[in-house]
Amino acid sequence: MSDKKIDEMTMDEILEWIVRTQKDKVEEIIKKQKETFREQKETFKEQMAPKKEKIDETMKGFMSMLLNPEIQKHFVRSGIEFLSGIEELIKNAPMPEFMKENVEKACDAKDEVVKDMAKEFAKEDEPKKTNKKMKKIDVE
Repeated sequence: MSDKKIDEMTMDEILEWIVRTQKDKVEEIIKKQKETFREQKETFKEQMAPKKEKIDETMKGFMSMLLNPEIQKHFVRSGIEFLSGIEELIKNAPMPEFMKENVEKACDAKDEVVKDMAKEFAKEDEPKKTNKKMKKIDVE
């Protein structure tokens, strides 16, 4: 096929012509690319295996840190303190009376949530009550 004819063809027509006339070469190229991809994939897996273990180890440590109840208590308490500051800021902002009423309702609702949370924290701090009927068994 001449260069002039190729210049007049659309990309789809060119690809169709290549596949039709050079099918064996196209199949060989695709086969080589698949094999190269498989080899690269295996090499990547081998290289990443030790790194994956280290990442898993690091993530477990990070997650246990975040899920630590003491740390969560601090974040909740600091969040409540932040919201209290925002509450005071809003209360002192110039706004119409109907907005002030709605802010008061929201603040009251927040106070109820804080009280409920405090009760839950207090429950966690209490020593666990044991059932008097249960008897401790020593296993040797």
